[in-house]
Amino acid sequence: MNALVDWLPALSSAFLLGIMSSGHCLGMCGGIACALGLQTSKSKFTLLIYHTGRITSYALLALLFGATLQHLAHQQPFLAPILRSMAGLLLLAMALHIANIWSGITQLERIGTHWWKPIQNLAKPLLPANTNLKVFALGLLWGWLPCALVYSTLAWSASRADAAESAILMIFFGLGTAPALLASGFFSQQLKTLFQKTTWRYAAAFLLCAYALWTISSAWMHLGHH
Repeated sequence: MNALVDWLPALSSAFLLGIMSSGHCLGMCGGIACALGLQTSKSKFTLLIYHTGRITSYALLALLFGATLQHLAHQQPFLAPILRSMAGLLLLAMALHIANIWSGITQLERIGTHWWKPIQNLAKPLLPANTNLKVFALGLLWGWLPCALVYSTLAWSASRADAAESAILMIFFGLGTAPALLASGFFSQQLKTLFQKTTWRYAAAFLLCAYALWTISSAWMHLGHH
């Protein structure tokens, strides 16, 4: 039961982070999709394949980093509460960014600039994206697009020090970004406008802050209990 109480808020937070990142994603992944001609595809299935590739990249990255931290946490048990505290602090930082109070996490995008150009070169042979396999491969590559919100959520999910949980959280984050990215034209802009409203952003930030503080406190309470 305790695991369920902890897991459901985590999934909800991941999905909420994805929803609140939609505006940013529309400007990045949405623009790329348009450039590839995916938005004007005869079938929405093509666009769905592209974003499935993107979300798959998120899950694979989380699986890798989550497994690494899981191994370290098993080797050094004292790391567990530290990692959970880091997860809570990252969640607080993302909540402040969503509320437009502090956007220090955007500095993380500088990290990705080092490997983004080589990835762009890998994408060139896939153009034009005239097969489903190429579209999926492009989605996989664009999952590495330098994005502070993705990096922050990835670090937060990986700091749970559980490979499977980290991957699932990133899948829920990706699913949260999907509605606005899969919506066409007018509807996607309506969603973007909704998510940028101050009341909505503050409400989402408050929920994330509450879960972040609970994450931090529960980590050390659990340690004290043992």
